[in-house]
Amino acid sequence: MPDNSQAIEAWERTLDHIELDLQEESSLTSDPVAESPEDWAPPADLPPMPPEVVDRARQLLKQQSELLNQLESTRRKVRRHLQYLDANAAKGMGSGPRFIDAQS
Repeated sequence: MPDNSQAIEAWERTLDHIELDLQEESSLTSDPVAESPEDWAPPADLPPMPPEVVDRARQLLKQQSELLNQLESTRRKVRRHLQYLDANAAKGMGSGPRFIDAQS
């Protein structure tokens, strides 16, 4: 069993990784062509979380939840925009602008 300093160090490395992924994912909200980070799986040998890192883990969890809410909101907006475009295309408006000469 690792001592407390080893457990803290292991969790700090893991939380660093989560934080980096969170920052990369946050960039997706402003850069739609950014590539998503690779899937992440927690280390199998991670010791129980020591109390010294609990606050940081909670803060990262809160940030992840906020990002998920933001991404879900963006997804709903994009879906509405796509539905609008599909509706206009069905009406024949997808073929380009139409001009009416009101002077003639």
